[in-house]
Amino acid sequence: MASPLAVYKLTILYMLDRINGPIALSRITEFLLENGYVNFVSLNQTLAEIEESGLVRSETRRDGSFLYMTQEGTETLSFFSGSLSDEIKEQVDEYLREKGMELRNDHYLSADYDRSVSGAWLVHMSVREKNETIIDLTLSVPDEETARQAADSWKEKSQEIYTAVLDKLF
Repeated sequence: MASPLAVYKLTILYMLDRINGPIALSRITEFLLENGYVNFVSLNQTLAEIEESGLVRSETRRDGSFLYMTQEGTETLSFFSGSLSDEIKEQVDEYLREKGMELRNDHYLSADYDRSVSGAWLVHMSVREKNETIIDLTLSVPDEETARQAADSWKEKSQEIYTAVLDKLF
């Protein structure tokens, strides 16, 4: 039987494999803590170890931190996936089904802002589908509060904005 730490690592790799892309660190944390698999200290240890060992890589943006599975992670999961119980796999699959659209939007809709050299605030917003960028929009706004509001509204209004752009262009 695998050690608890190994099970946590495999569970994270399994989640990444099943979603077939990156996953928000907050979603991994939510799943593992709510199902009682791990405590906060063990979770942080697990996350540090799988990143240090090259099984995953992380990316931090304004809207959260995301984990991506590396080739080494894929190989490790294929070699050790039998060590992960069917019960855990079923729970992961159920969680991913329940949170499907939310998980997709976590990664595929992004919005961030920063200050330009000229002093204006630039809001960078995008929608990606698999490896394709569907829309990539950068707006210049006068102040940080407006930039924050635009970035915060993007996840809710991106579809409407995309449709309006298409309507105006075609």
